[in-house]
Amino acid sequence: MTEKKNTRNSPRRILEIIESICLNPEAATAARLSKSLEIPAPTIYRWLDALSEERFIAPTASGHYVPGERFRGLVLNSLQYEPKVTERRSLLRSLSEQLKETVSLSIPQGTKLIYFDRLESHWPFQVNLKVGAPLPLHCCASGKLYLSTLEPDAALGIFKRIANKASARNTITEKSAFAAELEKIRNAGYAIDREEWFDDMVGAAVPIYGETGALIACLSTHSLTTRKSVQDLEEDMPLMVDVAQKLKACLGG
Repeated sequence: MTEKKNTRNSPRRILEIIESICLNPEAATAARLSKSLEIPAPTIYRWLDALSEERFIAPTASGHYVPGERFRGLVLNSLQYEPKVTERRSLLRSLSEQLKETVSLSIPQGTKLIYFDRLESHWPFQVNLKVGAPLPLHCCASGKLYLSTLEPDAALGIFKRIANKASARNTITEKSAFAAELEKIRNAGYAIDREEWFDDMVGAAVPIYGETGALIACLSTHSLTTRKSVQDLEEDMPLMVDVAQKLKACLGG
């Protein structure tokens, strides 16, 4: 069996390396990949170097490998062609009509959260973001939700680098206050934007987790304070959580 596995052609083995890194990044060191995939150490190092150079994977300071920029770009672009795209859009449209607000999906891409899809309401005020644009992690509901799923030290490190000034009257700029906010989000299971991104706008986001427990997307909505309050958004949480569960299957979770 081992001999047969080692004689597989290089393209298949390289794909298996990328698959292993994506499915279990915590075990994705050169030594462990060599052992689990039964690839000789000199060969695994050569292929890991080549994949890193081409940005399909990326080495970390801990010696582990994670999906790289080019691979994440491929995944992002491929989502628009997923088999259940019609069902996904139908679920978003239904949610938008029930909430009477714009609803959006965003997905993690490295240390960024990328705007992926949305259904617009017919209200005149809209957040002018194009699909593929990065979201501000420290002030919008989806960004804070994403950071709450990271290790606390990593999340606060990102916050320290990007939260250099307030974008609205309630933007959190103090590290201790933001740490408390992330803990609150972890306990609640959802995130609220309390006029932190834009003045007079509130928002909410709920997570969509994959089978491994990793965050695969955030489902969010936003509204002017003249139409909805934070309490109104919190009352919408059961509906958003229900739709998030249905979207999980559409996104391959």
